[in-house]
Amino acid sequence: MDASAAPVGTQPRDSLGCSLDRLDDDRMIEGRDMVFYRKRSALGPPDRVATPANGRGYLIGLSLAGGHKRRVHGAHHSTIQEFASSSIYVRNFADDYKADLSGSFDFALLEIGRGGLDRIADAANLAGVSELRSLAGPADPVLGGLLCALFARVDGRTDRSALFVDQLSVAIGMHVVRQYGNGRGDAAAGGRRLSQRCQAKIRDLVRDRLDGELTVEELAATCNLSQATFLRAFRETLGSTPYRWLLNQRIEKAKDLLQFTQTPLSEIATSCGFSDQSHFTRAFVQAAGATPRLWRRSRQS
Repeated sequence: MDASAAPVGTQPRDSLGCSLDRLDDDRMIEGRDMVFYRKRSALGPPDRVATPANGRGYLIGLSLAGGHKRRVHGAHHSTIQEFASSSIYVRNFADDYKADLSGSFDFALLEIGRGGLDRIADAANLAGVSELRSLAGPADPVLGGLLCALFARVDGRTDRSALFVDQLSVAIGMHVVRQYGNGRGDAAAGGRRLSQRCQAKIRDLVRDRLDGELTVEELAATCNLSQATFLRAFRETLGSTPYRWLLNQRIEKAKDLLQFTQTPLSEIATSCGFSDQSHFTRAFVQAAGATPRLWRRSRQS
């Protein structure tokens, strides 16, 4: 289930070697310096995957449920790997790989190229990390929580703004290089707060781009901070993540338009940066406890 482009047998396979006719869930999200996958098969009939050595970088897989097992074949021997919930593996694509899979599986995976690893390590103030350690078996509930948040569905849909994906990508990348990197750098100490000037710059940037997309890199650059330092300082200062704070700013603008104008809901949704009126309504109900229409009626009556 974690191979690259080398097909085994005649079944059509995806870029990671999974047989496409056996996948019940098959999603991909492109993040900053990483690509994320969700692969699930309830039946999980026996299958073999194989990957010749290549330069794609690293693959990290996290099992979201137990019951999966594989026999990994080495040059002179084979090993059995059994996966419980939150069990992970880290694999270097530079090594040949062949494994026989058995049992159902439900995995979240992330692929990191070598250039991406360098950028992630630098953003995390861990420039000494140049490789990830290959391993299989340990549990990582922190990574599991982050990946579940990335792939979570709301009302049957997956609404993911660029800032939400970018923010989680940075957090996941920092966790991976700290936990599985081959070295340690000078991680910034905690306790730093954003200056009043920096907060004002962020508010100005958000006000100008409220109807568009922002990235953690842009916000951090506004304060001349690394992404890792910025995220810690942002939470320390404002008590929220950038995505949640931006969402609150959009809701506040929407409330102003609802109360003091007759702007149609669809136009308010667009001007406040929501993907469509349905997305706007869901977010507004969650924040205000009422639909935009009912909230407007209560304020304008």
